[in-house]
Amino acid sequence: MPQRDVKDEVVRNWLSASAIDLESARVLYDHKLFANSLYHLQQSNEKLAKGLLLSIGILTAKTAKKDLRIKSILGFQPKQPTSYRHRTLPSLLSDVEKSVPSIEGFLALLETTEFGPRIAEFHETIRKSKKGVQKLKKKPFALINTTEQLDKEIRGAQTILDAVDQTTNKINQELEKLDLAEAVRVAALLVRKTGFKVNTSQPPSFDKIKVGIVSTLRLTILATLSTAIASLLDPLESITRYPDSQHVSFDECNPYVIHFKGLYNIVARCIEQSR
Repeated sequence: MPQRDVKDEVVRNWLSASAIDLESARVLYDHKLFANSLYHLQQSNEKLAKGLLLSIGILTAKTAKKDLRIKSILGFQPKQPTSYRHRTLPSLLSDVEKSVPSIEGFLALLETTEFGPRIAEFHETIRKSKKGVQKLKKKPFALINTTEQLDKEIRGAQTILDAVDQTTNKINQELEKLDLAEAVRVAALLVRKTGFKVNTSQPPSFDKIKVGIVSTLRLTILATLSTAIASLLDPLESITRYPDSQHVSFDECNPYVIHFKGLYNIVARCIEQSR
């Protein structure tokens, strides 16, 4: 089976497993088994995040070989989903931190091309984001103790989901304005500088490129959102799985129980929009 087909099948398997956990969470919630329900909700989002990170290349279906060219591009070796365990966001932040120097190197190359003036501002943003990633990495992720704060987080996620289609449509409009032939020429030049051989004798299908860009953008937004939701749900894993780890009462007054349907709907919409 071609590598691409293998990857697609593995992604489908993770999303399918996520959907099963989500349905289990709903059934358990309906039977008022709240701790078990929240455990499966957390598991559903974890599998969703890993499936989406697989789909955009942050994780890999098989352990990547120690190819220095791959590491020079990404800044890290892609890991298998299981290596992230139940620490999806902290693990991703560690990889992002490793990738910043590679991103800066790539942007430095772009600044020497015709796109230089447009890239310079983005490059400065990346420089500033280093401190943000480091600060977020140190932030402890704990259970949210108020219904108001959890409600605020849910509303923010819903706003992002509502805007996904609008955002991708806007990107489609902007792509129509781009000279993709020139973009491909510059991309091929940059890839050659990393040591890869690029055959550009056969012009690529720009229609396929546009579809691929928009699809990747959609999946990246959803991957980012599900990873952010992990900061809300991952602390539930040990507490609901091992009841004696902390003294938390998951009764009908618990914020996560009160907002179960909102959290459930976010994960469900992410799964649906990922297919």
